[in-house]
Amino acid sequence: MVSKSMGILLGIVVANSIGTSTSLALAAFCVVTSIHMYTNFKSYQCIQLRTLNPYRASLVFSEYLISGQAPLVKEVNYEEPVFPAVRFINLKSPKKLQDFVLSSEAKTAAADIEERLQLGSKLSEVIHNKEEAIALFNLYRDEGYILTEHRGRFCVMLKESSSPQDMLRSLFQVNYLYWLEKNAGIEATNTYSDCKPGGRLHISLDYVRREFELAKEDSESVGWVTEGLIARPLPTRIRLGYDSEPSSSSPSSS
Repeated sequence: MVSKSMGILLGIVVANSIGTSTSLALAAFCVVTSIHMYTNFKSYQCIQLRTLNPYRASLVFSEYLISGQAPLVKEVNYEEPVFPAVRFINLKSPKKLQDFVLSSEAKTAAADIEERLQLGSKLSEVIHNKEEAIALFNLYRDEGYILTEHRGRFCVMLKESSSPQDMLRSLFQVNYLYWLEKNAGIEATNTYSDCKPGGRLHISLDYVRREFELAKEDSESVGWVTEGLIARPLPTRIRLGYDSEPSSSSPSSS
């Protein structure tokens, strides 16, 4: 109430000082708007978001893969850029950086993954032949999504029954694929080979089935909400058009 009254009083004083001067009015508008934007920016930085969007989830999972522990909510929120496209706004002071312990590898991974991730990809734009389609559907038969790499992008195709939890699970696999690429030197070859035992898609999915629940529990223990991924995927969904083997009829994207 006090701040509101002071604002009204200040507005009256400024209005009387400006009078009918257009240049002074524009200058006052710029100053007041700048102050307003700065205070909103600082207040946004004070908010501790516990839900997981693609960037925060990637940072949490990347740090988990590197150190074996999920990072704190405060650490991840501090690192998340407010304006990802305007890099100079996101620079942190050296003194502030010393207060947090997130690895540079995890921060780089989160930024790269967010840029390369495509949720809701079309199956027809990713696969090249029937063999690849069959291999993918066999590998992800029990999952709510299908994941592969295409032209350097992590393409997640969501099934019709896919949930936010499935999207979070797919992002955990994406993070492990990135880890395999950067730390083990296992890069994508072709979809058919990657789906075979020993292929990177097969290896990463096997890891997800073993470790995803453990990663969730570790994240929840430090305050994260892991009910699902907060994201807006593309509207494309895969409707399964078969009841038994995927080779008997072809699935479709809608």
